[in-house]
This record gives sequence, C-alpha cells and structure tokens, in this order.
Amino acid sequence: MLCPWRTADLGLLLILTVFLGAASSSSNMDGKEMTQNYSTPLPEVNTSLSVVIDTNAVLHCPQTWTRVVLTRWEIILRDKPSCTKAHRSDTNETKEINCTDDRITWASRPSQNPDLQIAPVAITHDGYYRCVMVTPDGNFNHNYHLQVLGKERHMLWNFTTPDL
Repeated sequence: MLCPWRTADLGLLLILTVFLGAASSSSNMDGKEMTQNYSTPLPEVNTSLSVVIDTNAVLHCPQTWTRVVLTRWEIILRDKPSCTKAHRSDTNETKEINCTDDRITWASRPSQNPDLQIAPVAITHDGYYRCVMVTPDGNFNHNYHLQVLGKERHMLWNFTTPDL
C-alpha cells in the first residue's frame, strides 16, 4: 500500500541530505576552496550560554563513542588575539598558543576530561569558544557563545513583579 506521507518524508530527507552534504563538503575561505572527505555532515552543536560574573563556568566538549585523537579548544575573545588549547592523546601532549588568561583552564587532566573551565568568569571572557574532537570517524564540534552577565543584570533577570 502506498503511503504518501512516507514518500514525502523520504523525499524531504533525501533533499536535505544532498543539500547538507553539498554544503559541508566544501567551503570558501579567502578564495581558497577546501574539501572534506566525508559523505555526510558531521555533528556540530551551537550553544548560547549566559554566565554571571565571578562564578565558575564549565564548557563541555561533544561526547564521542570513538577514540579521540586530538581535542582542541579555540577561544575568541573581544579585543584579544585568539587562543588555542590542544591535547593530543597518542603522545599525551598539551599545547597552548596565544593563551594568556590563567583563569581559562582544562577542567581536569585533558586525557580524562576535555572540558574547559573558567574560574571565576570575568567580563573579558565574553566571546566564542569552540571545542573540536578529532576522531578516526571525523571531527565533532561544540560551539559556545558565552555572554557574561553583571550581577545587577542577573538580579533584574530573576526579578518577578508581584500580582497587582
């Protein structure tokens, strides 16, 4: 028996797969074309996160079920050069490039936990954070837009008006 809604759903799925596959297979940066060797797009998660100043924040990397070869955090803060923190699991080597803020650290040993910790959060930590997990199956990304809230703004945000 023919089910038109299943046919329509399969058609839509096929169109999305082709469209997303084409969009992820190449990108244009400064006129140079880069191609990706994967036939399907790899998972990428985007999170907008608001954190109150002077509190601690932990940014999580994506969960993968395959062996992680490299974990890399790319940190782009306002009015500062970008910072990169990376851990290579096969050599247990950790590197940092242009990282000057001692409050942004690995949550624990990067070989055990790839999460990033900011303790305590300052207004200067407002920006973009990207975790890239490199595995034999491809790269898995989690992007954060971190917005730092002042204590006054946080108080107003949680304020409720009484019923009149």
